[in-house]
Amino acid sequence: MSKIVRALITPEVLAWARSLDAITQEEASKKLSVKEDKIDEWESGTSMPTLRQVKNLAKYYRVPFVYFYLPDIPQKIKRLDKVDYRTFGNLGGVGEMSRELRWLLRDIEERRDTMLDLYEADGQEVQPFTFRMDYRTASRKEIAESILELLEITVDQQMRFRKSESFLTYCITKLEKKDFLIFQASKIDPREMRGLSLAYEYFPIITLNRKDETSARLFTLIHELVHIITNTSGICNDIYENFSSNDDIELMCNDIAGLVLVPQDEFKKHSAVQKIKQYGLDDTYVRTIARDFAVSKEVILHNLWDTGIITKTMYYETLKRYSEEYQAYKSKQKGGFLSPAMDKGTQVGKLYARTVLNSYYGDKISAREASGYLLNLGQKHFNAIERWCY
Repeated sequence: MSKIVRALITPEVLAWARSLDAITQEEASKKLSVKEDKIDEWESGTSMPTLRQVKNLAKYYRVPFVYFYLPDIPQKIKRLDKVDYRTFGNLGGVGEMSRELRWLLRDIEERRDTMLDLYEADGQEVQPFTFRMDYRTASRKEIAESILELLEITVDQQMRFRKSESFLTYCITKLEKKDFLIFQASKIDPREMRGLSLAYEYFPIITLNRKDETSARLFTLIHELVHIITNTSGICNDIYENFSSNDDIELMCNDIAGLVLVPQDEFKKHSAVQKIKQYGLDDTYVRTIARDFAVSKEVILHNLWDTGIITKTMYYETLKRYSEEYQAYKSKQKGGFLSPAMDKGTQVGKLYARTVLNSYYGDKISAREASGYLLNLGQKHFNAIERWCY
């Protein structure tokens, strides 16, 4: 019979780790299949968990196992008290954050801290992103034109994309070259978070929701870039679908994103727009315009309403039909398989993944550290994620 090994952990740290994401003692006890009293005993120091139980708690609480052996609560850990996310965007309409969203907020801050540390260790300088525009004095058209210039998007170039996937990849690449951190959440309900932005001077963050279709993520990326440039960072949950948001800041970001993705002068000249004016709204014409601008039908539909070509009633009726058609399509689709390298890579982004791998290959960090930074990606997948990065 094997001997039970008790873990001589620090009780206060155990209680602190559980409180990070508002996990109750009842939830922890169910996860470990022990009585709730046991969790209380471990946190008060009247008894000690086994080594296996502590390892399971570390995984559940999402903190390093070694933290439990520290003499006191870690003081340098970045947590939700760093930024009051509830003051931003539209999160107030969602209510209490889900645990997945809380974990995401914690993780993206830690990834940014990792980037700062790795750049410093490698002697690299981070490009500061100081470009800002005051939305109270600059017009929406001026802000949109500045973003087009920032991303180096020309009309001819946009017309060659044809697909929103190509357009999105192009924009992400441009921003990563300016030391933006572009992350993608994989487990958050889009109704809670469509996009997130943090306007740091060094390594500003934009997070997209991978559960959204590509064209939606493209719109979200530009929407969040507007937030950063106008210094109105936050969490957004009603963008893209609801262009007529009741929030003035969100409405502004929606409008500017629309102007970036579909320049009005080019839109009005499009032959399919002229046909809609002549013959009425038709899905074939909408699809043609959407393809040429490499955006979604919903974005084109909003432009048709915004320019007075269709009525508000027609816009909402058609938007509802598009949404229902898409949901029906999604319900029939089987979940696609992502390789481990692609799964982790798309979540952390190419700039972050490249930086971690460069530090690993340069013997600045260990394989175990690199794996941890890459969301516990196994070392056997390093070559695959490296190929994806470059």
